Amino acid sequence: MTINYSVTTLAWVAFLVIWLVVDLPGVRVVPLTVASVILVGLFPLAFYPVSKTLWAAVDFLVFRSSPDYVSADPADRAPGNGGRY
Repeated sequence: MTINYSVTTLAWVAFLVIWLVVDLPGVRVVPLTVASVILVGLFPLAFYPVSKTLWAAVDFLVFRSSPDYVSADPADRAPGNGGRY
């Protein structure tokens, strides 16, 4: 959720800057608002699978790549499965 929110915010800020560069000095507020609501509403839905994958990769790299990692799943700790218990 954090990755998705952050990337959506960055995408909206980039969109806003481009819109203002193109539309200044007479900024049309209603089309900007409608386009912003559409972007902020649809972008997180489209980016969700990517953000979920990125978060899973971060979780794996931070926690599960440690040699001291012990799984909470009993099937992973079963005898003969390389478990520590």
